[in-house]
Amino acid sequence: MSELWHRLSEPFRSPEHQPIELPGRSPAFILIHGFMGTPAEWRPLAEILHRQGFTVSAPLLPGFGARIVELPAVTLRDWEDTLLRAASRISSHVVIVGFSLGGALATLLAARLQPAALVLLAPFSRMPLPFWYRWLIPLFERFSAGPRPFARVDFDDPAVRQALSGWNPLLDPSDPLVRDELRSLRFPWRLLRELAMTAERARQAARSVESPVSIVQGRNDTTVLARDTRKFVRAFGNLRFFIETPGDHQLVRPEHPAFPLMSRLLITLGEGIGG
Repeated sequence: MSELWHRLSEPFRSPEHQPIELPGRSPAFILIHGFMGTPAEWRPLAEILHRQGFTVSAPLLPGFGARIVELPAVTLRDWEDTLLRAASRISSHVVIVGFSLGGALATLLAARLQPAALVLLAPFSRMPLPFWYRWLIPLFERFSAGPRPFARVDFDDPAVRQALSGWNPLLDPSDPLVRDELRSLRFPWRLLRELAMTAERARQAARSVESPVSIVQGRNDTTVLARDTRKFVRAFGNLRFFIETPGDHQLVRPEHPAFPLMSRLLITLGEGIGG
């Protein structure tokens, strides 16, 4: 295990990265964070929803936050079990909200629970690998520890800096040592296989979701492409809204152009369900 994985865990021990549990009235919003994220990315929206009186729960998924050293061994089943436990503690109506990877997991959870509503923000629905590449992953595992996703990244790109600061503020991409460590960091092939399976099962599960579905997608998103989300949208039988907005992947940040829209959307949903 790279020493960098252990370094990555340190900043996530602070309180803002811990699970969010804010009691209130019905409905309860379950907020599911993205890949390499934590409940911290939900705190602005969670506080807005709680000020309206709603119950809010944002669990920490296994393998993220302070437990990031466990990520190479985490499975889709681990993520699903955590979310089912979080949902089992709620007795009121539920609105499930998922961002990025959390959008795929939210879809799987919704197919099982059929919540009062499902909201997806830039939902992960396709691994950006050709199908034949995924079939070769077991072979690749025999010859290498895994790909290096940061090997050719431009750390001077403002979008890259913003993304890194979003999940670990101590990773200063202007530091040559940090750059070297990130360029050498490998994601295990097994983890990529789990992510590919998560996307595939989410596409299948979407057909079984009977709940009303709302989806928001950034038009300038280079992480989850708008064209992939447009295909994903077609799998849902009860789509209420599909909104493409200006802006990038970070829909959950208050400075994103879509943030006011999302806040109003969630509050309106909550009032309609709880009222």
